[in-house]
Amino acid sequence: MRPTLRLLLSAVVLSLLGSLPLTASAADTRTKIVNAANGEVGQGETPPGSNCNPYGACESWCSHFATWTWRKAGSDIPNYGFTGDIYTWGQRKGRAHSGNTGMKPGDIVLYGTGPQNTSTSLHTGVVVATGNGKITTVEGNSHDKVQKLGPFDPKHAQAAGRPGNIYGWVSAQ
Repeated sequence: MRPTLRLLLSAVVLSLLGSLPLTASAADTRTKIVNAANGEVGQGETPPGSNCNPYGACESWCSHFATWTWRKAGSDIPNYGFTGDIYTWGQRKGRAHSGNTGMKPGDIVLYGTGPQNTSTSLHTGVVVATGNGKITTVEGNSHDKVQKLGPFDPKHAQAAGRPGNIYGWVSAQ
């Protein structure tokens, strides 16, 4: 191809690309969530044992932490204090999944038996890695701080020391 024609075609392609809106890819969003979660490992309550945290109200705060990581990545998820609200939000957005398989880094997992109330939806965490059928999570309000846990088999989360088995998850994208 002649240099002049190549230059002209390049200019046309760049012009067309410049008119497209720029959006973050799913991989970029997931990476931002994982980085936000990993960057907070070790962050604790102030004062210790108070449930006061930098992610939301002075109350049980695993949900505040999980939704904070998503908002840091640009998600419009509200700052929920109840884990079941995350699942319900995911249902409205078409991103909630029942069961304990299929998660990817950046997704939020929910422990317990369902999203109905605080007796059935117990805790939540952000998936930061997957592999060999296992997941690694970063969870807020895990022994009063942000902790990285795993890898563990998501089908047997309670046996791995989590507060319950995984009843569902919400996809980051």
